[in-house]
Amino acid sequence: MAMAARRLLSFHLRPPAYPLAAISVPHRRKHEAVACRAAGGKSKARAKARDGRRQQGRALEEHLKRRTRSDAAFDSDLYRRHIHSQHVPVMLGEVLAAFRRPLPLRSFVDCTLGAAGHSLAMMEAHPEMELYIGMDVDPSALKIGQNHIEAFLVSRADNGGDDQDTLQGALRAYTHVKNFKYIKHVLSGVDEDLIVGSSGVDGILIDLGMSSMQVNRSDRGFSVLQDGPLDMRMDPKATLKAEDILNFWPELELGQGACQTYPKNVYWFRRKARLD
Repeated sequence: MAMAARRLLSFHLRPPAYPLAAISVPHRRKHEAVACRAAGGKSKARAKARDGRRQQGRALEEHLKRRTRSDAAFDSDLYRRHIHSQHVPVMLGEVLAAFRRPLPLRSFVDCTLGAAGHSLAMMEAHPEMELYIGMDVDPSALKIGQNHIEAFLVSRADNGGDDQDTLQGALRAYTHVKNFKYIKHVLSGVDEDLIVGSSGVDGILIDLGMSSMQVNRSDRGFSVLQDGPLDMRMDPKATLKAEDILNFWPELELGQGACQTYPKNVYWFRRKARLD
């Protein structure tokens, strides 16, 4: 019995086959290797994201060049400053060239404000501007542009320092949810001298047509690439929808409108029949 006890005691006191330090080292190295692999994975992910952004930037630049179809030099930095997630202003350099200095632009009206890409570029290029009026019939688009303009004015005023000539706070800016056909009414509401006086307006910009802010939303009904209600109202408060015209207008009136708008569309009645 005593011999068995001594054997059991000697078994428990026997030193381990491997030192404890030797056992812990491989685990530490394993964790370090895992951490290194994780850090390397994050670096690769960041590099991949940077490459993706560069590729997107180059693709966007080529897309804008094709849309512009102009011989004017493409200013990438200019577009980077004024591109917004909601909209990319088309022919931005050409618009600035049309209003280039040294001709003063103390008053300016943007009849199709949108996301304010053109307007912000004009404000930046013409610090002498004293009066700005932006109009858009689409209230959701105008709200986006209004927010961008307000942020620009605050930033410009904060960075103006003591030079009162560069303080954008001196610029009076107005925005109106209006179709540009009411431009006289809007101008007279801001200042009668803009209409009846001798001051007038130094510059007016009208970017006609739909923008991506309408086309990219299927619920607006402008897109031919996405399903959605046949709405097509620039002003959501307007009562007349495209579906009302197609479903309730007299067929002859529809045909006359189609032929007047598209003279080559002589087979309009066939297309109308497909919609019935």
